[in-house]
Amino acid sequence: MKIVFFGESPADEAALRVFTEGILGEPPEPVVGMNLEGHGVTGVLRALSGIFRGVYYHSDAEGLVVAVDGDDTEMHDPNHDSPAGSSENCRLCQIRKIIVQARKYLTVCPNRGELRVAIGVAVPAIEAWYLVGREHQVGEAAWRVGVEANQRPFTRLELKELMYGTTRPSLEQEKECAVREARRLIGNIGIIETAFPMGFGLMAAEIRSWKS
Repeated sequence: MKIVFFGESPADEAALRVFTEGILGEPPEPVVGMNLEGHGVTGVLRALSGIFRGVYYHSDAEGLVVAVDGDDTEMHDPNHDSPAGSSENCRLCQIRKIIVQARKYLTVCPNRGELRVAIGVAVPAIEAWYLVGREHQVGEAAWRVGVEANQRPFTRLELKELMYGTTRPSLEQEKECAVREARRLIGNIGIIETAFPMGFGLMAAEIRSWKS
């Protein structure tokens, strides 16, 4: 299956490829001319509508996987899925809205199927995904309780220190560590879906549905 990946950095996109391999049970096919590179959350959100249209019109990709950090925004909640429940402070809702709006302006292309989209939001940062199985405190449940109590169980900088041994890793170090941990996790992909049911689990379920 041909899939394009769009994240905050090349390291995130490399890890998403590995995670998708674990979800599908086979590696995704590369898409020629679609090596994207986001620059932080703001850059991803700003560029996403154009990226979606570009992938649709200028590639033969069947799917687009997008992932960003949640930072300190509102965590997605099933109530957001109701007709009037979407939250402006939830990044999953924000990205869904961008995609819905972008689809409205697509014209039908001959022999072109619908471009499917899977969205992941890591709280508070994608390093928390990589640490599943190594650090017991990472996960959406602990994060939600900590936010409600105004005592977050970990910070983004603490996650970086745990993951890379420094708060300022090089891009090469980020990519090496991200791919290594993603490879470790796809041996038991359910563990990360359980720890992050909204941010990772929904993304995985959507990708898995593409197999049919």
